[in-house]
Amino acid sequence: MGHKLGVGPSPKKRVLSFYEKHDPAKIDEVGSILGKYYGDYPKLIKRLERKYADYGYFINWEKDEAPMTLAMDKVYETRDYMQKQFNVYAPQQVKIVTRNIKYNLSTLQRKFKKVWRKHLWPILEPVFGVPDGGKAQKKKDRADAQDKKGRRKKNRDDEF
Repeated sequence: MGHKLGVGPSPKKRVLSFYEKHDPAKIDEVGSILGKYYGDYPKLIKRLERKYADYGYFINWEKDEAPMTLAMDKVYETRDYMQKQFNVYAPQQVKIVTRNIKYNLSTLQRKFKKVWRKHLWPILEPVFGVPDGGKAQKKKDRADAQDKKGRRKKNRDDEF
């Protein structure tokens, strides 16, 4: 869907470097080749790999220039920059208030999670439902989660 809107990943850089390696005469034709296979890049990749017997060259090409990946990288970079600037230039009182707000919000989130699990979800579960067989899986998942938290495992000798 993303390629139809012009926001999906394009293997242009990989195709260019692939042709530089295998057939430099076709570098000028990369634009028309990509246009021919627009929206069906996996088909193009299969054909190139078969023709030149270079399998695995295009692995993870979707991540090369995926817009969301680029955008999130920029967001993280901006966040880190702002964090450094805040730590250097913010007055001590503002830092204290920020730390307290963060602590209070995380505490509220934990408390809401408990209330949701114990009081609200049991009321809403029959409405939204759990698929057939889901209760057994839910019980198993809960036991596995408790095991991972370091709680003692139940004695399961009677299962055998």
